[in-house]
Amino acid sequence: MAKLSLQISKKPLIFFSILILMYFPFSAYGYEDQTEKRINLWPFFVYSKHKPKDLTRIELLGPFVSKTSSPDEKSFSLRPIYSSVEETKNNETTEKKAYFLSPLGLYRENKEELRVRFIPLIDKTIKKDPSDEEGQKWDFFPFFYGKTANNETYGGLFPVYGVFKQRFGAKEISFFLWPLYSRVAYDNHTAYNILWPFVRVATPANEEDKTFGGFKIWPIFGHFKEGEEERKFILWPFYISYDYKDDTGNFITKRYFFPFYMNEITESYEKKIYLWPFFQQIRGFDPPYYQLDAPWPFYRKIKGEDIEGKRFWPLYGYMNKPSSKELFILWPLYFYREEWYNSTKTSTVENEIRFLLLSKFYEEKTNETLTKSEFRFWPLYYSYDQPTTPKIKAFYFPAILPFHDEGMVRNYGPLLKLYEFYSKDEYSFSKALFGFYRRESFGRRELIELAFLLRYVRDEQTNYIEFFEGFVGWGCIDGKKIFKVLYLPIQLND
Repeated sequence: MAKLSLQISKKPLIFFSILILMYFPFSAYGYEDQTEKRINLWPFFVYSKHKPKDLTRIELLGPFVSKTSSPDEKSFSLRPIYSSVEETKNNETTEKKAYFLSPLGLYRENKEELRVRFIPLIDKTIKKDPSDEEGQKWDFFPFFYGKTANNETYGGLFPVYGVFKQRFGAKEISFFLWPLYSRVAYDNHTAYNILWPFVRVATPANEEDKTFGGFKIWPIFGHFKEGEEERKFILWPFYISYDYKDDTGNFITKRYFFPFYMNEITESYEKKIYLWPFFQQIRGFDPPYYQLDAPWPFYRKIKGEDIEGKRFWPLYGYMNKPSSKELFILWPLYFYREEWYNSTKTSTVENEIRFLLLSKFYEEKTNETLTKSEFRFWPLYYSYDQPTTPKIKAFYFPAILPFHDEGMVRNYGPLLKLYEFYSKDEYSFSKALFGFYRRESFGRRELIELAFLLRYVRDEQTNYIEFFEGFVGWGCIDGKKIFKVLYLPIQLND
């Protein structure tokens, strides 16, 4: 009977708790004072807004979804698939970046250029003309919308259907169930893609213009002309022919009979490869340069103007240049690199030691003063220190990612760290167990949270603790004595 009465007595308590949660609005939970507003329902939802710094952070489902906003940067992550970041200065966007399926996909746009990459299908960089007027753009993958400088609207839902105008170096791009069908219109020609990248047909804008056009059925055959550029392949990649001008105006000819023989000829060098990648010879004309790999990677000899090196891999190798030197012994056990940069006012030296292939120590000194240091002991630990203004420190463990790549760090980093710490001048932030524990400090202000279980806040006018996201709490907030029960704050008289 005692057990039965105990079970029955629990039901009203549970029912009463549910009524409380339903009765109070969502904004009643959490914590707020003159400095910030916080709600922590980890791992489902975490929200914080620092009012003086205008810094907002939102997390959903632990580390899988996050959004941050500050005067200098806005970012969004849907891990491990997609991340985007927008950098601003003086309320003006300076650069946009998006990473998807890192390191395969990249979109980067700034005032100078636009780059789109998706390995191994496309890697294209488009230089912007400063005289061109830009329209308005809004992208929130997979939706997009925009308006050109001529007030022409476009938009769509990728990959179902959509139209781009004056984007990615083209006048207009339309697609339907991409990669099933797409059409790309340029100034001098239009390309039609069916089951991209397998079938492509290009037609000139002017039917009498024979310098633009072509077609391909990949990987069987393809032939295209675009002005002075001509590309051809047969049974790709076994035969590839490529004639074009680079950004400096030099004409380049490439002939590949893969993998037996490959040849590149330019005005400044000639490269020949036999049985790729084992035997390679490069001759530079201006400045003079000679490189021989026979066979790669075991033996290499380099000789040129102000450059000299040899490699007997994996035993020993070196490379000397006017402003740098490299050395390895028993690769991958030990590798050393040193570079120096001199100007009229400063002298900078970089030193890097790599050991066990993926672990490294790096430091940078300017005028013999340490300005930056980095240490990675893969896969256990990583740290970074910048003692100059702004003073920055960071460390985390484990350090599973073997190298720094912004896309991989944003898409995978928070999923792989058990503990992380970051500080910049008077601000510091630390997090453990994917956000179960977190600590933040701004100057003399300190905040500690254990999910929704506990919160402690302390500064010059606040010394407060609460449990279960405000179910009960007591202390001083902004100089006022507060007692909170059932999420209701009660101000106490002195």
